[in-house]
Amino acid sequence: MNLSKSLEENYNHIKTDFVDCSDFLIRKAKTGNREFLIMVCDGLIDSLQLSQMVVSPILRCDEIDIDTIKKSITNSVELNEAETFADCYYYVMSGFAVVLVDGEDKALAFGVQSPPARSVDVPSNEQSTKAPKEAFVEVLNTNKALLRKRLKTPHLKLKQIKLASSAPMPCVIAYMDDRADKELVSQITLALQRSNLNTLTDFGTLVPFIDTNMNSMFSDVSSTERPDIIISKLIEGRVAVLVEGSPIALYTPSLFSDNFQSPDDYDTPPFYSGFIRLLRYFSFVLSIFLPGVYVAIGTFHQELIPTSMLYTIAREETTTPYSLMTEALMLLILYEIMREAGLRLPKAVGHAVSIIGGIVIGETTVSAGLIGAPMLVVIALTAISSYVVSSLYESVSVLRFFFILIGGLTGMYGIILAAAVLCMNICAINPYGVPYCAPISPFDKKSLADLFYRQSWLKLSKRKVRINNLRGAEIDVKIGNKR
Repeated sequence: MNLSKSLEENYNHIKTDFVDCSDFLIRKAKTGNREFLIMVCDGLIDSLQLSQMVVSPILRCDEIDIDTIKKSITNSVELNEAETFADCYYYVMSGFAVVLVDGEDKALAFGVQSPPARSVDVPSNEQSTKAPKEAFVEVLNTNKALLRKRLKTPHLKLKQIKLASSAPMPCVIAYMDDRADKELVSQITLALQRSNLNTLTDFGTLVPFIDTNMNSMFSDVSSTERPDIIISKLIEGRVAVLVEGSPIALYTPSLFSDNFQSPDDYDTPPFYSGFIRLLRYFSFVLSIFLPGVYVAIGTFHQELIPTSMLYTIAREETTTPYSLMTEALMLLILYEIMREAGLRLPKAVGHAVSIIGGIVIGETTVSAGLIGAPMLVVIALTAISSYVVSSLYESVSVLRFFFILIGGLTGMYGIILAAAVLCMNICAINPYGVPYCAPISPFDKKSLADLFYRQSWLKLSKRKVRINNLRGAEIDVKIGNKR
């Protein structure tokens, strides 16, 4: 609904909309021969800045109108115009002071924001030893500044759009116009604008709208709380999405190999970073297949186990009432319950739950003859390995149960067949026309310099890597119509 030229009508309409909103403040005043009103949201503004830079200059004017106010207000505050009540409300809830003048059907919004926010802190989930120690926060402007201070170039574009119809929320699409494919940017923008959300509370709400492969356990949209990671992805030609109120940024298209890279890899010698990366790949395979393979071999293929180890396993398992598959499923379910409890409870209580759970599962179940000791070792090793590649934890957790069932019912033949199907599924993912498994599938020798083994910066500095230059990458201009 558009604003009226009658200040009284606008005032009554606004008062009606904001009934029982104790944080909403609206005041009418008069200077010269005309009335005006100012509305703000208490707690989101800087009162001193409002008084000195907005109210005082207006009161000093003999006659006021929109143009006069524009000229009288200092250039040190952000200035926007609004023509509808919805725009006015959006600015007020964003920490602006909105001014309406009698006889004018436009409003002016002055940026005097001072919202409650926590300061920039170290990353809580993506720890590093040598990489930068800054993480995103819940304030969008602060997150934009964290990106801008690292990329001091006009090629870094921070395109802001509003999402959610009931409660509009600002969202920023970040990209580098000299590196990102224009079709990629337009398709992501279009997908977000078509989201038709009523409310937007967190970054996870947007993932289904920009993820091109929702039928797979491996998403082509990745998230991070680290600005340095987003910067590296933007330089490669990818697109990032930041949301007001969320300390997590999204970026796409994501590659499978991204999950095995860490900021510390680029601050350590190549031989060590290469060793650690291979260790991550090994841990990923171990966390998915180890329980299933152990169950399959122990149930169907005992001839593959060395004799001395077979005697040990047989001795332990004869004292337990359950099959290997049942033991593995029980232990993993108990582990997931303890993990979830530790995450949701306060830290002090969470640690206590972990300790008690470890004692109960580790000692009591074995001594009571409910679980065999070898199975306990297998599950413990699996659980630790799954945290090495934390970004894939959700997918790994589900696949682990699946392979235990396959191994317990069909043996190694089923494991091998299921693993082949999983590999084909991963290789078939093609986010926005970019192969998810690049540069392995399709194989691109030139792009292997930063995959399993990171080459030295003397060589990496000469490479101009862009996501759309990978072999097999063709940006799909119709991807937005496939949803």
